[in-house]
Amino acid sequence: MSPLDLSSPDQNITITIVIVFPVVAFLVLCVRIAGRASSRQFGWDDGLACSAMVLSILETYFSFMFIKTNFVGINPEDIPLHDPTPGLVWNYTVQILYNPILGLVKASILLFLLRLFGQKRRVRQYILWVNTANVAHMVAVLIIIVLQCIPIEKTWNFSVPGRCVDRPVLFTTISAFNILTDVLILALPLKIFIDLKIPRHTKIALMFLFLLGFIVTIMSVIRMVLLIQGLFMPPSSLDPDGNVGFATSAIETNLAIITASAPALRPLLRAWFPRLFGVTDRNQLAGNTMGRRVLGASPTGRRLARMRSQQSRMVRSDGSPRLSEEEAFPSALLPPNGIMQRSVVHIHYESNPGVADGSALERRVEGFV
Repeated sequence: MSPLDLSSPDQNITITIVIVFPVVAFLVLCVRIAGRASSRQFGWDDGLACSAMVLSILETYFSFMFIKTNFVGINPEDIPLHDPTPGLVWNYTVQILYNPILGLVKASILLFLLRLFGQKRRVRQYILWVNTANVAHMVAVLIIIVLQCIPIEKTWNFSVPGRCVDRPVLFTTISAFNILTDVLILALPLKIFIDLKIPRHTKIALMFLFLLGFIVTIMSVIRMVLLIQGLFMPPSSLDPDGNVGFATSAIETNLAIITASAPALRPLLRAWFPRLFGVTDRNQLAGNTMGRRVLGASPTGRRLARMRSQQSRMVRSDGSPRLSEEEAFPSALLPPNGIMQRSVVHIHYESNPGVADGSALERRVEGFV
């Protein structure tokens, strides 16, 4: 009997999970790319997310083949005699793709944060250091996974002479470092948004978008627990119906793509929930008031105010002007055609160099997401 002909409810659920999550991630990414392309803001962060999606699609196919050839979710009593080599080969390919997907998604998030908050020197250095560690970890793990056994054939054929690394320790260490980098990345927007002087509901909405990555971190912890159980606990204590926990890898990688694209979907969310994700009238009013105050404090603003006051006093009791407009407003201040021009000045205020206040950051985030 072919492995493709054998199935069970548990296996069907596992296959459904492995397929549904990449489909959702692909749709979300398409919306993100369409919005960025239409606004001509497509950047390296979007390109890295697309690369991660391509690898995720490949991982989906490899995962499906592993599930079928390794009889995941099938009761051991129903598994026929078979050659385990194909299942181990497909498992090897999934191992190779898993960590690069997460690494590319994290690099995409960090580049996106760099575009938004990289004006401050300390924030920029923090992002660059974390991204350096992330890329170094991604490359190192890829090399180690590919060469986990020497010769490579020993990875799926244990009868071949050679040696392998301690794989339980290797996979547990990789999982733990992934969780650490998740926390380091999530800490940055959390710190920035807590200090913002913006309405509470807007702050909560922005934090919600940027901190959706906590869902991925929770899934990473669940996967690590299941991984430790499968690698270190005796086989007799494990689920006899098969390791359906294998699907957590697909959930984790595709959730990472989805949550990384969530901030870029803010224009769509603003259309659906304007009170949560839009700029409030109070913010706009405060910005206009601030502009009038700054303009009034400038030399030009004070001169215009004095001339208007002088003109108001140069009126007789019967309402006729005591001086002509040309006398009230010296010709030196007027252009050759005698028409005084009005300039609209937009003032951008920042409380600290490199650190935007709530309104400025709101506009900056709005421009990118």
